Amino acid sequence: MSCDGSPQRSATRVRRLPDALIDQIAAGEVVERPASVVKELVENALDAGAERLRVEVRNGGCDWIAVTDDGGGMTPEDARLALQRHATSKISAASDLQRIGTYGFRGEALPAIASVSSLRLRTRTRDAESAFELRVRAGEIGAARAVSGPIGTRVEVADLFAAIPARRKFLKSAQTEWGHIADWLARSALALPSVHFDILRDERAALAWPAARDPLDRIATILGEREASALQRVDYEEGRARVEGFVSRPDRHRPTLAGVYLFVNRRPVRDRVLQHALVDVYRDLLPRGRFPSALLFLEIPLEAVDVNVHPAKWEVRFADSQWAHRLVRNAVLAAIERRSWIGASAIAEGPAETPARRGSAPPYAASSAPRPASAPAAQGEMGDWSFATHFAAAERGAGAAEMGVRFADLRLLGQLLATYLIVEAKDRLLLVDQHAAHERVLYERLRADWIGQGVERQGLLAPVPVALDPGVLGALEGGAESLERLGFELEPFGEDTLVVRAVPALLAEREPADLVRGLLEELASGGGQGRAAVRALPEADRIFATLACHASRRRGDVLDAREQRALLDALDAIPWAPNCPHGRPVCVPIELAEIERRFARR
Repeated sequence: MSCDGSPQRSATRVRRLPDALIDQIAAGEVVERPASVVKELVENALDAGAERLRVEVRNGGCDWIAVTDDGGGMTPEDARLALQRHATSKISAASDLQRIGTYGFRGEALPAIASVSSLRLRTRTRDAESAFELRVRAGEIGAARAVSGPIGTRVEVADLFAAIPARRKFLKSAQTEWGHIADWLARSALALPSVHFDILRDERAALAWPAARDPLDRIATILGEREASALQRVDYEEGRARVEGFVSRPDRHRPTLAGVYLFVNRRPVRDRVLQHALVDVYRDLLPRGRFPSALLFLEIPLEAVDVNVHPAKWEVRFADSQWAHRLVRNAVLAAIERRSWIGASAIAEGPAETPARRGSAPPYAASSAPRPASAPAAQGEMGDWSFATHFAAAERGAGAAEMGVRFADLRLLGQLLATYLIVEAKDRLLLVDQHAAHERVLYERLRADWIGQGVERQGLLAPVPVALDPGVLGALEGGAESLERLGFELEPFGEDTLVVRAVPALLAEREPADLVRGLLEELASGGGQGRAAVRALPEADRIFATLACHASRRRGDVLDAREQRALLDALDAIPWAPNCPHGRPVCVPIELAEIERRFARR
């Protein structure tokens, strides 16, 4: 109490927290669940040069986690320092944070983990006669001693969050926690196929992934032979950047993005920019609501990416996100163009040229002249519905002929059940659904005309203000030309608002704010350029798909030989897609081997 009887107040409200509490706060950032502990320990082992890893988990990691590696190990002095906060062997200056080439900083996570568990560290270097062991409980370092042990490091973590019941009660069931652990270990093993993984769950062997020279062998081991057999190799270079990996064939797809694995400089990441670039390529290749599988590895200059934006390093930030988007999109598009998706032996492989690079490259990308994509010359006409309008396929990728799917080189046998066209290839038959094929042709033609020949605008009676995030609003500057070609008239108004003065006449009855907001968000994410921009306007896309569906020849329509050939020629003249806009297959192959098997010839 003060002299006048009033409560005594502290001179300051700011005070330094105890070290134990600081460590527990840090643990809250790094250690979300048992899978976070496994991640940090495995990454430390990989950074130490491990070629063989053993991971042990009990009760979903809540009771026990142990990671053993055959890496370089640590000296007793380094082991003690690794358990001190902000001690690491991986950075020494602020500039190192801009060029992080390791998974993490050894010592960065260990104190946080030790503050919320019981931890034992045993390690031995190659030139040491014995191993060194340290024990830590709730952040307090205990006895240290020399013990026998192999070269490398073993870290055991027991009773995670036992002293913090409020944290432990938020953990899920053992099965759920194990699922998170297994998922992350799979991603790590996919990134480094040369490392052997042995994984034990509740003292029983659960997973074993032997070291593999071919990444596809590791993929088959982890994801299964069926998944691996449906993948097409990606290998693309642009300046100092490279994209390698695998993407799925268009005839194999999933209902979610669960089959997409992304890596930046061998670090598993979850990144919306890269994910969007991948999905953008497949938009016209897959039925609506279906997604590809992919394993993509980006190797880019260290200064081109910041990996320190997330405590657990799941997220990254690119110095130029639009460049990263184009890099992945061009890489996947090039891989798809090199492969005939109807059948590699049915038709000759397309050229291996990659699409032209668009936009300016950052200073760390080598400059090169754009390589134009040539346009197919096939044209045709079918009675009262013409296919004479031809457009270049450079924006969405090569045309059918350039993707190895050239119907003009195949023999047309005729029409089946007034529904399908039968085409003969070298070792298979191709059945073309006339309605789906014609719908695809008309859809592409409507979409190209809408963009290429100018869009009729409808002025609004009163300008409509649209509030946007500053980052999204910034897309207006770089995408002004695309927006104008699509029929929009927009003006900035203040720091976070723009006004809409006109919209495409085709969409005049739609809500202008929703149209503009969706389109700018697409542009901000790196997509929405040229023909792909129509997909960023779902309303316009649905209108084109509906118009094409109603205008196309239907099942039961008898086509004469000239009309049949004109339809196939039209497919050669548009960017190839295996589905109509509503997702039905355009063409289905029937292998000769299957036909001969049915007739007992095999």
